[in-house]
Amino acid sequence: MRRARHIDEPAHRRSRVFLLGTAAAALLVVAAVAFIAQRAIPDTGDASSSATSQAGPEKSLVPSSTIRTADEPVTRLHEIFRIRDQAIQTRNARILDDIYTIDCPCLKGDQTLIRNLRKEGLVWRGVKVSLDIKEVKQVNDRLWTVSAQVTTSSFDIRRESGGLVRRVPSGREHSRFALSRPVGEQDWMLGHASVIPESD
Repeated sequence: MRRARHIDEPAHRRSRVFLLGTAAAALLVVAAVAFIAQRAIPDTGDASSSATSQAGPEKSLVPSSTIRTADEPVTRLHEIFRIRDQAIQTRNARILDDIYTIDCPCLKGDQTLIRNLRKEGLVWRGVKVSLDIKEVKQVNDRLWTVSAQVTTSSFDIRRESGGLVRRVPSGREHSRFALSRPVGEQDWMLGHASVIPESD
C-alpha cells in the first residue's frame, strides 16, 4: 500500500505538468513575429485566380493552397487533446504517434506517464482537457502557434481493482502550442507546448 502511494505522488505532479501542456523546454516556440491569421478567410480554391482578375491587379488574395485559415489547426488541436485524453484513460500509448511529432517532448512525457500507470496498476477516470483559444498565428505554410487557456477537469486516480487512490482537483494554465505539418503528413501534429507566464 505504501508503495502505491509513494509512486502516485510524483506521478501526479508529472501528470499535472503534461496535462497543462508543460513539457521539458527542449524546443523553442518560434520567436519571430508572425501575422495573426484571419479566421474569416474562405478557402477559395481554384476560384482565387478568377477573383483576382475581376478585382484588378492591385488586389491580391492569399492562395488557399499555401495559407490556410486558423480554423484548421485550431480544430486539430482540440482533436489532439481528445485523442490524448483517450490514450491516457485507456493507457494506449500507440495512438500518441498520431498526434505528436517524433521530436515533441510531450510524446516522451506521455509515453512515460502511461508506462508508469501500467507498471503501478493505476488508471485515470474522468480526465478531460478543454481549450479556450486566445490567439492563433501562422508562421509559415507548415507551422502555426496557438495560445489557449487550458483547463483540466478534476479526475480520479484509481487502482485497476477500482479502489480510489486520489481525486485530483481541476487546474488551469495559459499555454502556447506549436503545430506543424511534417512533409508527407496530412494532419497537423503537436510539436511543442509551453506555459505562458502570467506577465506575458
